Amino acid sequence: MVQRPYATIQPSGMLHAMRRRLLLTGTLASAATALAACGGSRRDQPLPDYASEPPLRLMVSELRVDQTFPPLPEANFIDERRTEELAAAARNLLQARLQASGGIAYAQATLPQVSLTERLRTDRSGGMKGLVTREPAYDLDAAITVRIGIIDGSGAEAAWARAGVGRSRSLRAGTSVVERDNAARALIADLMSQLDKAVEQSVRENLAAYLGY
Repeated sequence: MVQRPYATIQPSGMLHAMRRRLLLTGTLASAATALAACGGSRRDQPLPDYASEPPLRLMVSELRVDQTFPPLPEANFIDERRTEELAAAARNLLQARLQASGGIAYAQATLPQVSLTERLRTDRSGGMKGLVTREPAYDLDAAITVRIGIIDGSGAEAAWARAGVGRSRSLRAGTSVVERDNAARALIADLMSQLDKAVEQSVRENLAAYLGY
């Protein structure tokens, strides 16, 4: 018997499929790496340290901070999420800076206005020109108002103080969603520093009769 040499032949269809799978895997990995590099990572902006500030002691039995605020007239879910983060930061500020030192009345803190929205600028260049020149393309607008009322034993408001602040920030074209979120958190931190000073000034001016020492 004559032995003939032989070779194992991979079917052409299976080989083509394997090559396509390897190529697709490499492409997806490269795309994921590039996306991570461009998008950046979330950074939690530290809020002001209220523990280092002397508290404003009000001669009231307790401080009640309202957990609600008026809804935004026009907003998407990103605006609503960022606005809730701003409201939460304001509540933390009020609870840290205002202290009840005892009394018949109580203090009621509300948030009549809270908003942190992002809008495309109407004067943006757009297209490749905006990306190349990195011109401002988005506006972050934030505003918040705090009202503190002193409610006496009969349920009537005996005195009140009000403080409001606002700030805006522009973002360049090509800024990723993650970068815009980080900018929004930095804006909240800046706004809280402003609000802290505004609340203290208003309380000292309008609620001086209820300030304890």
